[in-house]
Amino acid sequence: MQDFYNSAGVHFSRTRQKTYGSGTHNWVVTDRYLKQLKPGSSVLDLGCGNGKLVTGLPSDVTYIGTDFSETLLEEARSLHPTYEFRYGDVLSASDWDKLTTYDAIFCVAVLHHIPTREKQLFVLKQIKNHLKPGGFVYLTVWNLWQERFLQYHQGEYVEVPYTQNFPDGSRQWKRYCVAYELPALVELTDEAGLTVSEIFYADREGRKADVQTGENLVLLAKIQKSQGE
Repeated sequence: MQDFYNSAGVHFSRTRQKTYGSGTHNWVVTDRYLKQLKPGSSVLDLGCGNGKLVTGLPSDVTYIGTDFSETLLEEARSLHPTYEFRYGDVLSASDWDKLTTYDAIFCVAVLHHIPTREKQLFVLKQIKNHLKPGGFVYLTVWNLWQERFLQYHQGEYVEVPYTQNFPDGSRQWKRYCVAYELPALVELTDEAGLTVSEIFYADREGRKADVQTGENLVLLAKIQKSQGE
């Protein structure tokens, strides 16, 4: 996946120039949770891509975006020069060690690219360890159980194609993805020490949907409370 985003990152970024806020229908459901951030909040954006999340941030929050694609980080810095973006691989313990704790962690369309349950659990445990008390994680994965994706299924894994056109022809990549089901994502999140407060399928307009019509599986979670709290 890193090779894909480094090779096709500029094209990928240019096809995703929509912003959050009242003037867009792009990731409406995410915009809803951005608006819930309190003044003075600190925000970590995992897999920030070209930094689109900042277009929906309140002006009085502290933000840092991380990504493992230098190409996308260059795009983010160019598009949003007043925000901080740095290299970070969600599977690297040393990269996590460079981060502090945050009031909110956004992990949008990232976890479905993590290939094994062990690695998925590692990412969720790191998210839990980097949340401040009372903080929350907002996480989404593609709903790959929609009919249009079934042709790409290889068991529980999906190879989602991405095509970039060039003057002398086109090139197609296969993006490795995990097809999450709702109960399995809840179980994984719980094992990581996070309590799910909301989980639902969302359609393009941000409305709650089902597994056939939802484009994304959306999860909101907080740190589990210890006994006696």
